[in-house]
Amino acid sequence: MKELKPKLLMTPGPTIVPERILKALSMPIIHHRTPEFTEILRDAAGRLKPIFKTDNDAFILYSSGTGAMEAAIANTINPGDKVVSIVSGKFSERLRDIAIAYGANVESVEFNWGSEIDVEKIKEKITEDTKAVTIVQNETSTGVRNPVWKIGEITKETDTLLITDVISSIAGDNIQTDKWGVDLCIGGSQKCFALPPGLAFITVSEKAWNAIEKNENRKFYFDLMKYKKKFPQTPFTSSISLLYALEESLDMIEEEGLENRIKRHVDNAEFCRTEVKKLGLELFPEKEEIASVTLTAIKHEKSEEIRTKLKENYDILVAGGQSHVKGKIFRIGHMGFVGRSELEKTISALEEVLGDL
Repeated sequence: MKELKPKLLMTPGPTIVPERILKALSMPIIHHRTPEFTEILRDAAGRLKPIFKTDNDAFILYSSGTGAMEAAIANTINPGDKVVSIVSGKFSERLRDIAIAYGANVESVEFNWGSEIDVEKIKEKITEDTKAVTIVQNETSTGVRNPVWKIGEITKETDTLLITDVISSIAGDNIQTDKWGVDLCIGGSQKCFALPPGLAFITVSEKAWNAIEKNENRKFYFDLMKYKKKFPQTPFTSSISLLYALEESLDMIEEEGLENRIKRHVDNAEFCRTEVKKLGLELFPEKEEIASVTLTAIKHEKSEEIRTKLKENYDILVAGGQSHVKGKIFRIGHMGFVGRSELEKTISALEEVLGDL
């Protein structure tokens, strides 16, 4: 394999993987049907719960975060069920499109990318026959945080499920699954956990289990009942090395302290926004108070040229825009174990690139 030149990975996932986690990935492979592996899986699933701030069941799936998104829909939505999808970016579009693929009658409540969602407009669409509401808490494509708890206030005392993607914010932002009334909460490995891609996480409430037991939709690999019945084993072959890495990531999170870790993400986000504004740049979110704490989205008509120069001249990778904002914004990730020094290096290089432009 051709050797890759190392680069400073300042994208909103995948993120920098610390040496401790890389070392854990190289541990000897054991068989996944042994007591040793069972103990690792049980431990990891249990340690995820405090990070999600939930008493609900937590499962580890061997896929990207999109696999857990599909599992949430496939296990609860029957063809013809009404689903209200809150759409304000690329990944909320994905949740909506998965629901459509599984035959849901989807009512899409759409908002401009970068804008604040209108909870009253959403509330009007949620009726007694609404099976589920889908929302992305931290929309990676726009750098906007959405107020999931406000939707939970609408659905909590009803039969309507709240399906929430926290893939790019869990372990970096203050996610309160139970307090917010989230029934299926979806996470992923390659963002704030600072793992390689390949693991997805999902928590399941009692209300969600009731829906799952009555579900008639076809599913196989992502059948959550199989995971529940088999736990603390898995119904299929597990990604053993990634489980080792997850255990090491959880060790590092616990050593730092979850609340300290969240504060670090908040502080780094504020620092990044302040510094890019000093450079005369404009944030993409319409209000700074709705801006993400794990990435910063920035407007610029030469965003692709900026990204190219950062990569070629400084070995720094930042992300571009997606869909209709491609070429109009770029995005700096500051999640996982990204620290102030990496941010300062990125901002300094960005300042020089802007000077060259």
